[in-house]
Amino acid sequence: MLALIVGANRGIGLGLVQELLGRGGWDVIATARRPEQATALQELAASYEGRLSIEPLDIDDSVQADGFAARLGGRLLDVALINAGVAGPEHRSAQQATREEIGALMLTNAVAPIRLGRRLLDHIRDKTGILAFTSSVLGSIGGNDAGGHELYRASKAALNSLTRSLSASLGERHITVLTLHPGWVRTDMGGPGAPLSVQDSVRGLADVLERERGSGAHRFLDYAGHEVAW
Repeated sequence: MLALIVGANRGIGLGLVQELLGRGGWDVIATARRPEQATALQELAASYEGRLSIEPLDIDDSVQADGFAARLGGRLLDVALINAGVAGPEHRSAQQATREEIGALMLTNAVAPIRLGRRLLDHIRDKTGILAFTSSVLGSIGGNDAGGHELYRASKAALNSLTRSLSASLGERHITVLTLHPGWVRTDMGGPGAPLSVQDSVRGLADVLERERGSGAHRFLDYAGHEVAW
């Protein structure tokens, strides 16, 4: 099977590449904005010779996204996970945000992932293929009972809405669309106080991806496979 992991130079993306390769049965295409600086990915490619390829991609750049999709040629993906996200400005406030801050956050967290996902549809295997997006429980409107993180919440809620629109537009195409919450993870974004290790998160995410193959559903799930309220 062939998986594409977009945004794999560190954190959850890198961990998921390592998890899938370690399980066996998976070959992986991993993307990074600067592959020459993605030393951990380069080391994995050397360890799993022939099973991991690394491609340059900045999903915010529509020209690069077009070129990347074209380079896939006739290869069919069993899983494509678009893992992209930035925290946004430190103030995290809609009231304080500038037009530039809002635009940059929404582009990276919501618009660019969907734009790339639509480019990849013709490369995803019918019936069993999965197109997945890394979202966050903070994007849940139904689960927002604490407030805070206004802009980040809004960007992930926008992503969730766009994934629903993409899924609804597929018609007769039997492709599973997953919106995934990886948990609060000890990464650069999650911080050192997060309760979940990268290894535990990606192990659960890989289980979810393998379990949902062929379901044809659109679901918002966490790393343990639990439904998250939209």
